[in-house]
Amino acid sequence: MTTEAVPASSRSIWAIVVDVFAAPTKAFESFKQKPTIWVPLILIILLAAISGGIPYKQNAQAQYDLLSQSTTLPPQLLEQARQDAQSGSPWKATIGGAIVFPIISLILALVAWVFGSFIFGKKTPYLHVWGVTLLADLIGLVGAVLRTLLIVAKDSAFVSLGPAALMPGKDFTSILYTFLYYTDIFTIWGVIVAGLAYATIFGLSRAKGMTISIILWALVILFAVGAQVIGLSFAGVDVSFI
Repeated sequence: MTTEAVPASSRSIWAIVVDVFAAPTKAFESFKQKPTIWVPLILIILLAAISGGIPYKQNAQAQYDLLSQSTTLPPQLLEQARQDAQSGSPWKATIGGAIVFPIISLILALVAWVFGSFIFGKKTPYLHVWGVTLLADLIGLVGAVLRTLLIVAKDSAFVSLGPAALMPGKDFTSILYTFLYYTDIFTIWGVIVAGLAYATIFGLSRAKGMTISIILWALVILFAVGAQVIGLSFAGVDVSFI
């Protein structure tokens, strides 16, 4: 008696989501046969809301501690940061995460679609590219939720699941710490999975798929680190490389 393989097109989106973590190439091949963005989008919104809202108190306290080092910040703004750290509402961060992260994925998917379609010459619908981008982003957001649990347990925003953990006592005034903070093991895992996603959805080699993914990662890191450094500098907080 032989067992017939289940066709990729008949697999549920939930099986595809599980395979993103366990068998990503299989997941994206199945998604290519049966594309849908609604379940990945809903999961992204929920995970982003959780990782944004739950650690609000610790993140607000960390922001206040950083701003309190400023020699130029107006006292009223520093007082507002102190009040936010003590009694601010997490709903703004919760809603912000739920809105901002899908928008970021839309932009990244657009950049990936441009690379795949016009630079590598492989046409595929933009919504399909956004779908695999959302699926790959689940890796990083699961990592963000795990980090959230550690933040609450340690009552500190400066928790890392990557090499930043080897720099105890450092914060976002260190450019190196900030870079390593945004480059944890889940981020690296997500970059690899995204590379497989783009290779599959466009029909590219893995090397070209990884190229697209690494470029997107570099853009995100450049923006995240740059925004942190520029924001602190404008607030009058000294920033150093190490």
